[in-house]
Amino acid sequence: MALKLYNTLTRKKETFKPIDGKKVGMYVCGPTVYDSGHLGHARTYIVFDVIRKHLEKSGYDVNFISNITDVHDSIIERAKKEKTTIKEISDKYTDEFLKELKELEIKEASTYPRVSEYIPQIIKFIELLIDKKYAYEKNGSVYFDVSKFKNYGKLSRRKLEEAKSGTRVDLDKYEKDEAADFALWKKSENEDEEVGASWKSPWGQGRPGWHIECSVMSKELLGEQFDIHAGANDLTFPHHENEIAQSEAASGKSPFVKYWIHSGLLTVNGRKMSKSLNNFITIPEIKAKGFNFLALRYLLLQTHYRSKQNFTWQAMEAAQKGYHNLINQIKKLGDEKGEINKEYNDKFIEKISDDFNFPQGLVITHEVLKSNLTDPDKLATILDFDKVLGLNLGQIKKEELIIPEEIKDLVKQREQARKDKDWAKSDKIRKEIKEKGFEIKDTEKGQKISPKD
Repeated sequence: MALKLYNTLTRKKETFKPIDGKKVGMYVCGPTVYDSGHLGHARTYIVFDVIRKHLEKSGYDVNFISNITDVHDSIIERAKKEKTTIKEISDKYTDEFLKELKELEIKEASTYPRVSEYIPQIIKFIELLIDKKYAYEKNGSVYFDVSKFKNYGKLSRRKLEEAKSGTRVDLDKYEKDEAADFALWKKSENEDEEVGASWKSPWGQGRPGWHIECSVMSKELLGEQFDIHAGANDLTFPHHENEIAQSEAASGKSPFVKYWIHSGLLTVNGRKMSKSLNNFITIPEIKAKGFNFLALRYLLLQTHYRSKQNFTWQAMEAAQKGYHNLINQIKKLGDEKGEINKEYNDKFIEKISDDFNFPQGLVITHEVLKSNLTDPDKLATILDFDKVLGLNLGQIKKEELIIPEEIKDLVKQREQARKDKDWAKSDKIRKEIKEKGFEIKDTEKGQKISPKD
């Protein structure tokens, strides 16, 4: 079944045809490691993990690159604030990022390149752009001359004048020729404060600009042209637009990337996530509030990846209950695996192959559970789906029933009501437990809880 995906570059769904047969080069913009990741990051990483897994399950050999930005103004500022080194800050949050990926069931990238490891290649790339008259040096910094690249704006659909007006800069400070020009190399302002983020170059001591890193690392690891570049849609402009300009200017080849895929914005309580609005939620906060990371993954797969998704704590609670219910239903199927059902498998592949419709993939998973297939065939079919969905359904220990904390609390309340001989309250709690998807039976060994049929 042909895979179709929405290409931001062309603004239409296209049949996926890699440059080199079954080999796929895929680059995903990773984190700037100066703080904990937030829910928007989680959505991005999960979305492109599922896309990668579907490609691999479809027989493609995916070289999956996710960069780590360990050289950035924000890291320098964080190190100054905490009176520590730039390396300690970047290492701390890199380790946190990689640990969270595992807990979110995100497959390890083929490579996690770090900017600090590619400084010589970045300098060489900038020298090439200067030689080709696409870049210029001003007082120790180097800028890309946007006016020299005739197709600037083809990804974001912004004309050059719009790009200039949408770029907020102080021209006197940066000494750029035009507001839309962007930094390839930034002069060090204070070398003593920038130890670990400052290098010698032909233009003096400094560090790379933000956009250049992805062009260089993708070129080194995937070549001058590759198949898929992915990231959150707020990176379309200026980051991805600038990547295209500098990469195609350097190589003389177009397109730099064949397919651009962008995930939609994640809001919190209907508003853009912001610390000033007090609705900024980090990934560690999910666990701190007692939620399962895989329940978060389950929640984030319920909205099409290109659509805006709104997060609320109520939705998180519902997703955790839904995830627990899914697991408990699968446990009841037993351990014996049967045959993958072709009819349901074809439906699943059809939906996921239509621009990665994860929500419909979940719908079909629940359809299988309700179907008249044998339990072994249900189990085999669902575990095959999970190779794409990544909800860790194959690692469930059958003897361990997952009981939400809310249900545990109700069981304790009912137990106390029985001790108090408050039978009316006991029956009321039993009914409430049943409404939430569980049944409770009184045995000689105490109360036994099981998922409701």
